[in-house]
Amino acid sequence: MPPKRFLGSKNLSGKAREHTQFLEALKLYESRQYKKSVKILETILKKDSSNVDALALKGLDLLSMGEKQEAENYIKNAIGKIQGIGASAICCHVLGIYMRSSKNYPEAVKWFQTSLNNGSTNQQIYRDLATLQSQIGDFKGALASRKTYWEAFLGYRANWTSLAIAQDINGERQQAVNTLSQFEKLVEGKLGEAELYEHSECLMYKNDIMFRAAGDSEEKLQNVLRHLTDIEANVYDKYAILERKAAIYLKLGDAKQASKHYRMLLQRNPDNFDYYKLLEKSLGVQNDVTKREILYDNLQRLYPRCDPPKFIPLTFITDESKLETKFKEYVLPLLKRGVPATFANVKPLYKKKSSLIPAISEKIVLELYSSLNPFEDPIPCVWTCYYLSQHYLFLKDFSQAQFFIDKALESTPTLVELYIMKGRVLKAMAKLDAAADILEEGRKLDLQDRFINTKTVKYLLRANKIDKAVEIVSLFTKNDDSINGVKDLHLVEASWFIAEQAEAYNRLFIESQKQLHGTLEDFKNSGFKDTEIDSKLRELKQLKWNVEKYQGLSLKRFEAIAKIYRQFEDDQLDFHSYCMRKGTPRAYLEMLSWGKTVYQSPMYIRAMKGAAGILFQLQDKISTPNQDLQETFDTVMKENSKKSKKINSSLNKQREEEKKTVLAYAESEDDDIFGQRLVSTKKPLQEFWVEFYAKYSNQVSEDTRDYPLEFEYQYRTRKLALCLGAFSKYAGFHGENSGFAGAMAIVLLLATRENTPFETIAKKVAYKGCESIKFLPLAERDNDEFDWAAFFSQHFKKDLPSLLFLYHNVSGHRPAFKNLILEEISNSRPQLQMQVLQYQL
Repeated sequence: MPPKRFLGSKNLSGKAREHTQFLEALKLYESRQYKKSVKILETILKKDSSNVDALALKGLDLLSMGEKQEAENYIKNAIGKIQGIGASAICCHVLGIYMRSSKNYPEAVKWFQTSLNNGSTNQQIYRDLATLQSQIGDFKGALASRKTYWEAFLGYRANWTSLAIAQDINGERQQAVNTLSQFEKLVEGKLGEAELYEHSECLMYKNDIMFRAAGDSEEKLQNVLRHLTDIEANVYDKYAILERKAAIYLKLGDAKQASKHYRMLLQRNPDNFDYYKLLEKSLGVQNDVTKREILYDNLQRLYPRCDPPKFIPLTFITDESKLETKFKEYVLPLLKRGVPATFANVKPLYKKKSSLIPAISEKIVLELYSSLNPFEDPIPCVWTCYYLSQHYLFLKDFSQAQFFIDKALESTPTLVELYIMKGRVLKAMAKLDAAADILEEGRKLDLQDRFINTKTVKYLLRANKIDKAVEIVSLFTKNDDSINGVKDLHLVEASWFIAEQAEAYNRLFIESQKQLHGTLEDFKNSGFKDTEIDSKLRELKQLKWNVEKYQGLSLKRFEAIAKIYRQFEDDQLDFHSYCMRKGTPRAYLEMLSWGKTVYQSPMYIRAMKGAAGILFQLQDKISTPNQDLQETFDTVMKENSKKSKKINSSLNKQREEEKKTVLAYAESEDDDIFGQRLVSTKKPLQEFWVEFYAKYSNQVSEDTRDYPLEFEYQYRTRKLALCLGAFSKYAGFHGENSGFAGAMAIVLLLATRENTPFETIAKKVAYKGCESIKFLPLAERDNDEFDWAAFFSQHFKKDLPSLLFLYHNVSGHRPAFKNLILEEISNSRPQLQMQVLQYQL
């Protein structure tokens, strides 16, 4: 008999003895005795090297043993032979399992389907097939597979739930309701206590489907309401019941009942801001300031200890005297109680009402500060200073921000939060080393506090002190088999650390690159004394190594984040079956919704843009290599070849030591610790597409796409028509006079010049598109003397990102754009000024 997983498969190829041996190998694979299975398969293959069943199973065995490359060779061999002689159902099933284990889900679907087409009667394949079809977004196929599997195993609730979910996803809502109702009748009076929660979730899910199907139909909404009343006693999620009832009454226009239910929700959770907004809507007062004030006065009396009824009026009151009174009533009690988050609570108001709130806040809090005695009121005094420091930091008054945080530290030098705040002030002043030092001082006050440890690490990385940061972060990591915690941070997917480290390496790369260029220029323009040659050669070689090392490490870290997000996507596979077994359909649909936006998360986009900066630079280097500097380096090394070899020997030892502390990835088999292979790629744009942009591009919507990044990518792939499309979309969403629209228009027009390396047809298409862009001086395209910086200033809204884009992409006019950039950042925080001057220009 074949092993359980493969039961029902027929038409095995090979002779009777080989067939028996193959079945024995299958059983051994099922029991995870892979080496024994391989031995039997090798016996079969010695007699018949074309036995595709044996080849496929051996590939699966080898994959399970971790020998990926050899496994892939056997699978390719098996598939190659199948094209000529065909395959048994078991062989196709094995190939499907291999593809699923290799995370090649479309191919896994194909082979599972082929196994069924080739005569397999193993109904379990339909379950695996449905899971894989859900993973790749083929929900129509998943519905067919779920239905077939459900018909074969009607006795399991998970199959009914999964069928209903598949019907719901495919828009068959009434069928989904019918499926759930049918099962409810079957289990009526037969449920044990352990099954009640699952039953509760499915009842609420059924109501969800009915509510979505009802739309604005009064009759259908009444049916949903009646169903909700019927199931209420059996549903554990009372919040969901109340929220649904309130939403139905709101749709029905029954304001009294809707407001009643929102008030019931507020009694349960008076700190939920959403309930207050929905209560306003149900009462119809959301546009009436006077009525809203009365409402929130009443709510404050009902919930005197809660934040929302006191804060929300500050967002809509426009009268300055009333606003001042309400602000005073809100902020002063918090400061007197010593609430650290007081400024964080009101910070949104600083942005929303920038003309009123900062002045009101300063007046009120300074009055409080002047009335306090540090000895009699130590707690209010320290937190008032803390608040004022944050206030002045927001206003970019750094001297006052530093004054008040120093006052707080004089009063209470043992409070960790004050050190963090002082670090923030110093960071904003571009004193990154001092900021890191003050955080380290604060960290030593409480060595068991993970938060201050993490914060210190982040500040050290911002100051490019990577080794110190790794040393400190390793205090809270598992370091069983490694010298530090980097490996563990990759394993636990600590993307914040990996991203910060990547950016720190990139900054060190830029600094090293500048130093290398400067040193090479010195060699080129002036000789050195014999006594200086050794040290200068060592310096030159070390700088060259630093450039390669830091760039590789930075790219490697950015790609580690991409890998984490691919793992997030792969992890969904298990939930397509797990959520059915556990009876959590609502959570499952939430997961599907989250999965559609996983590659649009801020951290992924941050890593993608960081990697884009490196990979685009590598592409530019391939397109226009700096031959002068490379020739200078090669000449210097050739002239001092004997000394160079001695220096190489000592530097190689140093690099071996560095390997122990860098530990680039969590995989122990990583043989590219410094990412040298990554930065030596001949196809950086393809690397960017495969590792980052393809996933992002497939998920992102038209209105949220990063069109400047799209433009830069397509510009380097020399597809000007797509660049024109990126410009058109961006201009459509942001206006043709926006900064980036103007920047893209100028770069696009200049790309159509005769001497540019783009195809003639692409230039014609792009030029035709440029003719429709307002203000664009087409006649000046070939005029090298035309002042594009002045033109941009006159016709488009200047902003720093668009000016930097022009600075990097319009090489002949860099000095002029540099002046505009310096002008733009003149009133910015010193931190931003330093970042731009040191790492962007």
